[in-house]
Amino acid sequence: MSGLGSKKQPTISMFFASSSNGQLKKCVTDEEKKVKSHAERAEVVVSPAIKRANSGRSKGGKWGKGSAKRARLQDHTEHTPAPSPSHNGSPVKRDLTPWTKTRLGAFSCDPGVEDEAGAAMAVEEGEAPGEAAPTNEKNIGDKLNAFKNTNGSSCSNNKQVAPPSAPSSSSIKPALLKPLPGMKLTPLEHQVADIKNKQPDVLLFVECGYKYRFFGNDAEIAAKELNIIAHLDHSFMTASIPTHRLHVHVRRLVAKGYKVGVVKQTETAALKAAGANKTAPFGRKLTALYTRSTLIGEDVTPGVGGAGLEDGDVLEGTTAMLLVLSEAKVPAGKDGAVLISIVAIQPSTGDIIYDTFEDSKTRTELCCRLDHLQPVEAVVSPATSELTTKTITSAATKNDDCIRIEHLDENKFDSEKSMTLIVDLLNGEDEKVNHISSLPTSVIGCVGATLQYLAEFKLDGIVKMAGSIQKYSSGHHHMRLSGATLRNLEVLANAVDGSSKGSLFWALDSTQTKFGSRLLRRWITQPLLDEGEIVERQDMVDEVIKSSVPVLVKLKEVLYKLPDFERAITTIFHKKCSPHEFWLAVQGLSRLHSELSKTEGNLENTITSPGLVKLLRDVLDGLANVEAYAANIHEASARESKKTTLLKDFSEYPNVISRQQEIAEVEKKLKDLIPDIARTLAVPAFKYTTVSGLEYLIEVPNSRLKAVPKNWSKISSTKAVGRFRSPEIERNFQRLQQLREQLQLDCHEAWVKVLADFSGHYHRHRQAVRSLAALDVLVGLAGIARTQGFCRPKLSAKGDGGAKLKIVQGRHPVVSQIQMQDKQYVANDTNMEVARERVMLVTGPNMGGKSCYMRQVALIALMAQMGSFVPADSVEMTILDAIYTRMGAADEIFSGRSTFMVEVGETADIMREATKDSLVILDELGRGTSTHDGVAVAMAVLDHFLNSVGCLTIFVTHYLTLTDFGHLYPTQVGNYHMAFIVNDEEESDGVEAVTFMYQLTSGSAGQSYGLNVARLAEVPHPILVRAAEKSKELEKTCISKRQRVKLFQNLMTSQDSGKMRQHLVALKAVGEGTVCEDT
Repeated sequence: MSGLGSKKQPTISMFFASSSNGQLKKCVTDEEKKVKSHAERAEVVVSPAIKRANSGRSKGGKWGKGSAKRARLQDHTEHTPAPSPSHNGSPVKRDLTPWTKTRLGAFSCDPGVEDEAGAAMAVEEGEAPGEAAPTNEKNIGDKLNAFKNTNGSSCSNNKQVAPPSAPSSSSIKPALLKPLPGMKLTPLEHQVADIKNKQPDVLLFVECGYKYRFFGNDAEIAAKELNIIAHLDHSFMTASIPTHRLHVHVRRLVAKGYKVGVVKQTETAALKAAGANKTAPFGRKLTALYTRSTLIGEDVTPGVGGAGLEDGDVLEGTTAMLLVLSEAKVPAGKDGAVLISIVAIQPSTGDIIYDTFEDSKTRTELCCRLDHLQPVEAVVSPATSELTTKTITSAATKNDDCIRIEHLDENKFDSEKSMTLIVDLLNGEDEKVNHISSLPTSVIGCVGATLQYLAEFKLDGIVKMAGSIQKYSSGHHHMRLSGATLRNLEVLANAVDGSSKGSLFWALDSTQTKFGSRLLRRWITQPLLDEGEIVERQDMVDEVIKSSVPVLVKLKEVLYKLPDFERAITTIFHKKCSPHEFWLAVQGLSRLHSELSKTEGNLENTITSPGLVKLLRDVLDGLANVEAYAANIHEASARESKKTTLLKDFSEYPNVISRQQEIAEVEKKLKDLIPDIARTLAVPAFKYTTVSGLEYLIEVPNSRLKAVPKNWSKISSTKAVGRFRSPEIERNFQRLQQLREQLQLDCHEAWVKVLADFSGHYHRHRQAVRSLAALDVLVGLAGIARTQGFCRPKLSAKGDGGAKLKIVQGRHPVVSQIQMQDKQYVANDTNMEVARERVMLVTGPNMGGKSCYMRQVALIALMAQMGSFVPADSVEMTILDAIYTRMGAADEIFSGRSTFMVEVGETADIMREATKDSLVILDELGRGTSTHDGVAVAMAVLDHFLNSVGCLTIFVTHYLTLTDFGHLYPTQVGNYHMAFIVNDEEESDGVEAVTFMYQLTSGSAGQSYGLNVARLAEVPHPILVRAAEKSKELEKTCISKRQRVKLFQNLMTSQDSGKMRQHLVALKAVGEGTVCEDT
């Protein structure tokens, strides 16, 4: 601004942002700290000392009227009298101008700042403002309002802004990048805005020199999620991270459900200097996209250290599975039923699964598949119902991380277009094309949508690398385990915090590798139905336990801490592998092959199990060619990701050889200039100096500076020396830099060819790695069986007598491991057979071990059919087709189902699906409603499984009325209870103390002793005493009612007057509360 009388623009020292608790932060500058203002509202302070000292500039200068960046004050301030200092000399406060309020609000994390700026902020000035220059306030106000509506910090397309009273930074989403009206973008900002507005839903990392920057809403999200600082820089909010931490922050944002993109510089300084457009910003482009299921590439693995191979999936326990789903309505007549088609794909390993099924309005079938597959990301069609979307959303993985859902256009699920896309991709692979074309039409549409979605991540080649597209188990090949069964039996995760510790998977996971652990997870959730396959696995486990063959001994040693080969070869196939990761993979595979080959011998003669021989042979033959790749890699260069010296032999790549020769010639020219430089400086000897990465410098002491020719360029200097380059050196060095950059490109092309050549053997290597995974699982199962004293179960196909399950001294596989050392686990027997006693009615006190016992039976059956040894003295059983469980009490608010509705809904599903070859376990059915209704439901369900289905059933209950089934069906129903001792001597004020024996005993229990559990839970003693009194009163009332009914029946049937008189006296006594012992 020009002129002393012109008004000065207040300098805003800080911007305002929302704090984590949703309140406005108080931003305090140094000047405000001196004043120590105690105002309740946040204030911005302008110190006279930091006002712009440029009022004397001319109008045409940088700060003249012609500057587009100059901020103007509103007209109402022109007529405001100059504030006078207060009595203590401190500045007088006045309101911020509307322009300043609006700009601060537009860039604030808190949308409420826009409305509260006037009330929340004030400006202090030490001198009176001058006259404001005339402005077109209406046009500026309209532009600012339009900008706020389209580029607010919480904006998203057609989303409603949260009210100022409840700001939420978690609602911030990636959005279009739009500048403030009137602000001129820098070339870099123009470039970033162009890239961002093509990918508005992607959170972008933009490479800018030695750091990656975020812009706009992305910066605010990064600040919140990564705990870094965001600040206003020219037109946009911005934040940054160092380049070497890219892999860490990409993983962190992806794990939180964001879709992340990496924008990298495509030019280097040397190439740009040689180009025509030297003044433009460095070229940049979007090089990679990442989500939770597509986390594959160099950006997500560190440059050194190899942690990328060891990190596994985004989170432990997840499978990084992508689920693609389409939905269609079934014919009329079925309320809420839909036809669902799914394709589940794991890009990191190449596994592809498909299925199509009809599901009810409870989405039970979908829930079952979600529990098995545990996807971390879902892609759905627009026709997908809200109920299905809610079901997917509610399927949380570890740590309550919800599934990320993305919607694709309906035309991408078109089967005809999808088939055309598949044929083009699989050109020449007729077998795969024929296999896919034979799938259901809706599944083909899902496959096409999958390819189009993965093409965005450059992963659409996954279909070519997949060995086959397998159907989800429909009960023909694997035992059916519903989602409820997996949860109730704690197969994959415990019911307390959702982690794997305390689950069956945790108890059996003694694998040494990531890929072995993933295969064990698959074996546990897919127990076998074929007797031959089960026996084959048992034979292999048995031989590993007993055999001391050198190759098996060596196998146990080499498995220790191997990298994740399965993910590595898939990353290599997609050509997203870093040099260090490639070296780790080929070096590890080569070492493994070498070690096993030394002890190979004649496998057929030393190992008796054919399955074990086949697995070892697959590993040895499949990895025979890996050693050649490992031998051609420089370890040091691989660790530093130096592709120019990565290969020991570049003879197959003539471009690299030619470029290396050109570089050698230029270096020779630079070396030949040394004698001339020495003569010029009049020194006997000379050599080039390299300082801070600057090469070919001529270092001259200050005492000889007069000898330096005038045409030499000064590069740097210190107090003692100056550093120069001659024109010849400058010219040759620039050429050398260009050749080095071109060599980088040539070596990168050679590197891609190496990856492509290795990928040509992908199927061979994958088969070897999967066989190695099976060996890892078998070695782990053998170790568990040996240390825990497991036995080999005897399984048989279904005979004429139906299903059978006989367990001698069985133990819970998890509880027996985590049991304290001073406690001995109590083993129990089980003997069930359809032709004989097929129903076990188990009663007993609360916490007596009933639930543990029935889970123990189910887990032993599951382990037996997965081919493992089991925790028991002996087991004989027929092959079961399914295990169904109904346990626990929990509602489902998201679907509007009460606790009892969930209970009977799951029971109804079991009644529809169970067969006579199933094992059904029901725990306290009917407790979610009144006693009479609960007993009625429990009795009807038990009768159904006993007489209609005829399957093996364990029914745990506190309803003693159900024990009458043992008297009605003495050969088919057995009454049992968990033994206990009532300690009368420990009774206190009527509260009985119970000692649990945890031993299954024949006969039913008289009561459940719930007050004992209340005592163990440390319920206050007065409450326990009162509860014991009420319990005895209720018990006495029940006995009295039963006696009255019995006496009345006797009275009505008696013919003798004397007897009638006795019954009447007894009825009177009962009515008065006197119990008649003789009645």
